[in-house]
Amino acid sequence: MPKYKFLICFLWSITVLFAAEAQRIILNCTENPETSMALTFRFYEEVDTGRVQYLENADDVNLHRRAKEIAILTEAVHTDLSESETHYVCSLILDSLKENTSYAYRVGNGKDWSPWYTFRTAAFGFVPFTMVYLGDPQWGFVTYLPRLYTEAMRAAPDAAFWFSAGDLVDYPYENWQWDAFFKGAQSAFTQYPQLMAVGNHGYLWAYRDHRRELPPTWRTNVNQPVNGPEGLEETCFYVDYQGVRMIVLNGNERLEEQSKWLKQVLRKNNNRWTIVGIHQGFYPSRSERDNPQYRDLFVPLMEKYGVSMVLQGHDHAYSRTWPLRRGKIVDDPSKGITYVISVAGSKQYDINSKFMDLYAVVEGERKQYFQTLSFHEDSLVYKSYTATGHCHDKLVIKK
Repeated sequence: MPKYKFLICFLWSITVLFAAEAQRIILNCTENPETSMALTFRFYEEVDTGRVQYLENADDVNLHRRAKEIAILTEAVHTDLSESETHYVCSLILDSLKENTSYAYRVGNGKDWSPWYTFRTAAFGFVPFTMVYLGDPQWGFVTYLPRLYTEAMRAAPDAAFWFSAGDLVDYPYENWQWDAFFKGAQSAFTQYPQLMAVGNHGYLWAYRDHRRELPPTWRTNVNQPVNGPEGLEETCFYVDYQGVRMIVLNGNERLEEQSKWLKQVLRKNNNRWTIVGIHQGFYPSRSERDNPQYRDLFVPLMEKYGVSMVLQGHDHAYSRTWPLRRGKIVDDPSKGITYVISVAGSKQYDINSKFMDLYAVVEGERKQYFQTLSFHEDSLVYKSYTATGHCHDKLVIKK
């Protein structure tokens, strides 16, 4: 056989094999993390039915014989504005799970299966745990981000979940960006449940006539809680996890409506700790990005009801404020709110802020970071690390 014919056949077979496998596998936290787990994956070629096998994790190699199997009808979704390419998405919630239990799972089409992956459900009541927090990924999907994920998994191998503060990709209708984003994060997304804020780049900001539209590429790539205001499902929500209420806001639209919702969510809250995540910064590290409306609508509520930290992205650099109350620095971190802005990907900005006097730590120009938050009954330990695993910033909040 001529060499070029062999090459064409080889490439075609690889493409068919790749299309038949489940892609973009991701776990997401649910509203009931003790007894359920959200799971999403897709196929690049037409598949009528996706399948999931799962069971309590065990030491033996007969998982496939004992696993419960679920069949899911796929949803055809377009990957760009031209509707020229179609993917076939499966999204479901595994429920009736046991609390604080390790599960094994795999996904596929019934013939071709992914490897076995694992996850752990939450425990009821307050139990200490650690979460990982990332600023914007956005660029460096398969070049710079994988090393950061590796260091984060080394620093917090038993993390309960990860939170990303928005702008997962740069252009939400560039299908290759989503492919690269998921490829670079596969080891994390398949074993650590994710919570994700939607950033301005999650919207069609680059398309003049559609800048306020959230494209279908968001909700078909993630499966997040729907306990927020109607119409903002999976972009504004909260999760109660082992004594911590994690609230995620959508900083792109309907802010006044979210403020009213936030008041109710904070007022009816019996958790030991409360954390808020949002894409846009309340005290941004770029002066031209300042929007007082965020502070006017949300800060008084967060101060009144005892929010400890706000985790943000958007500015592509690292900064942490002193604990603040009414825009002033307070000595005791438990009496104010600490605001952090961080960046995970390779898109970086210089720092030029009018809030420099409020910052306890400012650094990170042209560097990548990940953060851990460890919750204990009487303390919250926050640490920020560089891509080489160096802990460059630490804060302890006592209760």
